[in-house]
Amino acid sequence: MLRSLWRSIDRFSFQHFQYVINELQKIKVVDQNNRELVVDLLQSVVEIVTYGYRQDPQIFECFMERQVLADFVRILKISQDSKIEGPLLQYLSIMIQNMDSEHAIFYCVSNGYINNIILHPYKFDGGDLALYYVSFLRAISNKINRDTLCLLVNVQGDVVVSFPFYTEAPRFAQHEEKIIQTAILL
Repeated sequence: MLRSLWRSIDRFSFQHFQYVINELQKIKVVDQNNRELVVDLLQSVVEIVTYGYRQDPQIFECFMERQVLADFVRILKISQDSKIEGPLLQYLSIMIQNMDSEHAIFYCVSNGYINNIILHPYKFDGGDLALYYVSFLRAISNKINRDTLCLLVNVQGDVVVSFPFYTEAPRFAQHEEKIIQTAILL
């Protein structure tokens, strides 16, 4: 009985995507007690969006309408467990790498979500987080062009006040791990 119920759930359906988003939006704090659940929800969102981006436009439209990237930023901010940062960056990198339309990239870099993720105060303490962060920066750099670049710049009036992508990436040019140095310089 339970097995037949499990098979009836299409994990790439629009309905399941809405369910996953609703569950993600219910998260009020991320700690060691619910970290695995949050990682699973983030992974599901990225898998479904990556699938839906190519197969079901309704899924990507929902992703944009429900501003799911804002939830990724919110998860970073409410996390009391830094072990959520690596998977979140990894999943976002995968999602961005799989997008090839300007419309999708435009959405991802608009609204300041990417800048908020770049500027989050990560604790790079010798683990793999720096690798995930640099991979995330590389994924973004491979997708920006002259039309989307302006969306990553913070402007007040007519004056550019910051360019988080440009200010954060060079910090890793002298990183102790050669693979990170190489990734950031290419």
